[in-house]
Amino acid sequence: MRLTGGGWPGSLAVACAAILLAACEGIFTGTAAENIPLEPETGGGYKPVVVKLTTEMSPVAFNFHAELGNHPHETGKWNSYQFTLSRGGQVVASRHFNVTYTGTYDLPPAHPAQAITMLTHRVAESGEYALSIRPVKAIDVALQNPRLEVRRNVQVPQ
Repeated sequence: MRLTGGGWPGSLAVACAAILLAACEGIFTGTAAENIPLEPETGGGYKPVVVKLTTEMSPVAFNFHAELGNHPHETGKWNSYQFTLSRGGQVVASRHFNVTYTGTYDLPPAHPAQAITMLTHRVAESGEYALSIRPVKAIDVALQNPRLEVRRNVQVPQ
């Protein structure tokens, strides 16, 4: 039996695509404002970064980019981090995020370049903001070329 005219399979495909895109506003919408290489710090985190944000940039997305490499012994493992955004020594926003090794013992990661929105934030006050990425647990996944992307004027879910 062949379905024509879309029907429920077509509707299901559209709904799935909408859900996937809704989780990626911080990566695909808005405009890249900054791309900053992250310097590793002892313990698995990264050295703090300072960025200038303005209310005209709002909302902004802070994206973590890194490459996984081919490390089969990391199958089933992940890194857990705490991302913190501060202004004038006061925490403005904070969120946990994970980076998971997506390969298996038999196959390297299909998408070795990871892009994760750590936080989307509405800038209430223009100025310099400090960003920090600290590990929540011991680091299990080796990452190469980590960088921070700041995107301005991103769309947020309604």
